[in-house]
Amino acid sequence: MDPKLLALVTAVAFGMSPVALKLAYRYGGQTSSGMVIGLVAAIPLNLALIPFVHAGWELLTPGAWVGFIGGGLAGAAIGRRFIYESINLLGPSRAATIRSVSPMLTAFAAVLLYQEEITPLRWAAIISIVGGAALVSWTPGSGARGWLAIGVLYALGAAAAYGIRPLFLKFALDQADAPLAGSIIGAFAALLWALAADRPRLGALRLDRSFFWFTFGGITQTTALLALTFGLNEGDVSLVYSLTAAAPLFTLAFTAVFLRGVEQMTLRLVLGAIAVVAGVIIL
Repeated sequence: MDPKLLALVTAVAFGMSPVALKLAYRYGGQTSSGMVIGLVAAIPLNLALIPFVHAGWELLTPGAWVGFIGGGLAGAAIGRRFIYESINLLGPSRAATIRSVSPMLTAFAAVLLYQEEITPLRWAAIISIVGGAALVSWTPGSGARGWLAIGVLYALGAAAAYGIRPLFLKFALDQADAPLAGSIIGAFAALLWALAADRPRLGALRLDRSFFWFTFGGITQTTALLALTFGLNEGDVSLVYSLTAAAPLFTLAFTAVFLRGVEQMTLRLVLGAIAVVAGVIIL
């Protein structure tokens, strides 16, 4: 499948997911139940592809297992928890924009691991990303607290986790050309992690509107992660990531439609999102 199309699917799905999660929180949802609901919804979506896509179980090596499990824990488990908390505290547009600095962290990790050179153009991209994230993060009149609010820290934690995930995935895919098997392994690893972490709080689970929106948010996130995994397998990381960087712009659009009056769309927020997206594309 065309990696550009897969990257676009990733961007749209990642753009919609934060809005769905904010709606779940608006109807009284809790992070602990939302994590499990979203990850349970991911399992059948992955398994439904088996009749149509070769899973590649026989290709898996010990290194591939480690990479796919690591990717699942970094992105679908730890990164997901951080972004859920950030969306609840900051709103979808701000949280999604700050989280999108993750490719910058991936690029830095690649420099450290592979001694890649950072060109002046890349430095300009990094400055654009940092400046855009700062515009989105800062609340006027709040001083230092505006930069270090807990919601911002959660979003940066999500960016770090999602930034590490591609390194695990690329390592695993180099070991075994089995993206579907990898997605299934990562989904189960993340679900087991969430059940272990949130089991004491699952008694609050309710079949209400928040359940529906958490389920929908889980489906969109799983769709994005599946498309990203297949996109990384089919195309260059730089190409796929450049297109998926548009996700915050889709979040802005979906927020304007579905959360009108709930989250204020300011010029600072829009400019910050554009700066982050532009920087990631250049990077």
